[in-house]
Amino acid sequence: MDLQKIKALIDLLAESPLAKLEVIEGEDRVKLVKAKRRGSRAGVASGDERAASTPASDVQGIQSPLAEPAQSVDATRAAPAPATASELHLVRAPMFGIVHLTPAPGEAPFVCVGDTIDEGQVLCTIEAMKMFNAIESEFSGAVREILVAPGSEVESGQPLFRIG
Repeated sequence: MDLQKIKALIDLLAESPLAKLEVIEGEDRVKLVKAKRRGSRAGVASGDERAASTPASDVQGIQSPLAEPAQSVDATRAAPAPATASELHLVRAPMFGIVHLTPAPGEAPFVCVGDTIDEGQVLCTIEAMKMFNAIESEFSGAVREILVAPGSEVESGQPLFRIG
């Protein structure tokens, strides 16, 4: 993969609400990861930016600014939420695609209603253009509601989970 493609991917990631992006072309694999700043939900890590084109056995990261996700409202599946609305946080889809609540068909779901989760824990994946993008929680707490059905199409900004 040439440097121009890698730079284009960095720009694409910087302008999107995604936290991670991985591209595989033949034997080359590039994984881009945005860094978070202390005291804020998003930011640029102090230090270096790295870009690499590597064999599939190696993975390199690229750190760049993190954008805030879009805002939208839609709920298709819900469980009762005992916490008040002010205590709950929504995890929103950063892109259009098909939501998968399990790592693979027949496996246990990433999370269930009532599970206690940590910030950065994978909640689901969204399949877009034959790529599976892990959606991680920006919050710690308990999963109060799952707002999407497995295999459903979601839009950018659509609420996926309610965390409280």
